Amino acid sequence: MIKKINLNCTIGNTGYGITSLNILKGLYQKNIDLSLFMIGNSAELNYPEEKAIIEELHNKKQLFDYNAPFLKIWHPNDLAYKIGKGHYYAFTFFELDTLSMDERHHLNYVDYIFVASKWGKEVLLNNGIKKPIYVAPLGVDLSIFAEKNDIKIKDNYVFSHIGKWEKRKGQDFLIKCFENAFDINDNVELRLLPHNPFLNDQQLSEWLNLVNNSKLKDKIKIYKRLPTQYHLSEFIEQSDCCIFLSRAEGWNNEIPECMALNKPIIATNYSAHTEYCDSNNSFLVDIDELELAYDQKWFYGQGKWAKLGDKEMEQTVDLMRMVYNKNITTNPNGVQTAHKYSWNNTVSIIDETLTNNNSYANSTN
Repeated sequence: MIKKINLNCTIGNTGYGITSLNILKGLYQKNIDLSLFMIGNSAELNYPEEKAIIEELHNKKQLFDYNAPFLKIWHPNDLAYKIGKGHYYAFTFFELDTLSMDERHHLNYVDYIFVASKWGKEVLLNNGIKKPIYVAPLGVDLSIFAEKNDIKIKDNYVFSHIGKWEKRKGQDFLIKCFENAFDINDNVELRLLPHNPFLNDQQLSEWLNLVNNSKLKDKIKIYKRLPTQYHLSEFIEQSDCCIFLSRAEGWNNEIPECMALNKPIIATNYSAHTEYCDSNNSFLVDIDELELAYDQKWFYGQGKWAKLGDKEMEQTVDLMRMVYNKNITTNPNGVQTAHKYSWNNTVSIIDETLTNNNSYANSTN
């Protein structure tokens, strides 16, 4: 039996784009016959050969198999568009504990659903999603995020944060924690990689003002968007500790990537982080309460996320001081965790699920 899939996704350097690219490559390497229906235009790629693969699969959509299963990797409120007559699988991500009415409506339209974490599956079940749900954790490209063991010559301790300017990502809280943990005499630095293409000039200025008004502004550096994951790997390599104080996450690709590079992790113990962060591989900031999610851009109280208050501030400050004072710069348990989360594992779960559901059976051979 020839295995065929009609694949609908975006390719590029967003979370969805990176996830889609790696799933596409994994399915391709398994000799699954793909017809690619791309959402938007592709952005920068990691390897030159990726462009040829994408062009090959994109051209095949002209003669796509009507009866092949359809896999869409996309937002939960935009799943109405389907290609072909085969089983419809959605691989989707969300951050809040409550789904909107349109998200629930679209999710209950598809035949099967993939999510990346057990937390995500629980949210779907709690929100009345009645379709079969499968957990397929995402992976790490270990050919890119591989520790080089270079000798790093620097005279300070570097905290790094990766994530676009967004209240959900918690940079407002992180900057306050950094200010409370250290003073001007500490040999420490905070590096932010926060590019967000969806902000207007006023919104960007509001974020930049948080840095400019900080008493430790001279110890905070803002980096421009990096074009490929190779550049991201280099950015992480120059860090001593990576910190992610998200109020909510659908997965967060960057934490396992930082783990793969042997970096200590400070992270909130909530949402999708709980799939791969534990007390053995991360320094966790426990969350006592949830609060309505408001950021006046994406979230308007339609669900809840982690409340970052005084207790969480105290935990974070203590952890930042601890890793700095003890000069903790490695994370061997994190390396082991990252190696468990391979893209091959993700793709194998997808392939096995389609096989077990007889989704390939009606494809034209």
